[in-house]
Amino acid sequence: MTSDGAVRASSNPDVRPLLAAYRAAVVPAAVDFLERRISADELRERWREHYFGAFRDYDRAVERAWREASGSDGRMESGGPEADPGHAVPLAHFPVSNAHNNIDRLVEVLAIELGGRTIAETRMRERGIDLAHIIDRLDALMASLAG
Repeated sequence: MTSDGAVRASSNPDVRPLLAAYRAAVVPAAVDFLERRISADELRERWREHYFGAFRDYDRAVERAWREASGSDGRMESGGPEADPGHAVPLAHFPVSNAHNNIDRLVEVLAIELGGRTIAETRMRERGIDLAHIIDRLDALMASLAG
């Protein structure tokens, strides 16, 4: 990052602060939820602090890196991203953003279904498995990008 907060196309958006925040807040919240210590509403509150804080900052840095690397002006572009080596850095970080957005949808679904109740009362046991899997795999993905 430059001193004014802009990301250079040749620089790697720094996933390390996001990973640290994720491990400090999201992983313990997911464990508490899966072990039936907190409700879906409590999980959502803890998740949202991360999603609208550390993740939002990271996601904006990835977006800036993409715009600088690709010359994008932010408008919807047709087709997929070009397979250009100059785009490798931001493209490597897109899965982190996608996974965060998928977790956000899953947490919202759980909160709608369960509200103040725990995962023990879900009608869809797969949702707990999905949450555990994506939390674990996202941690591994971010760790791999952190170097």
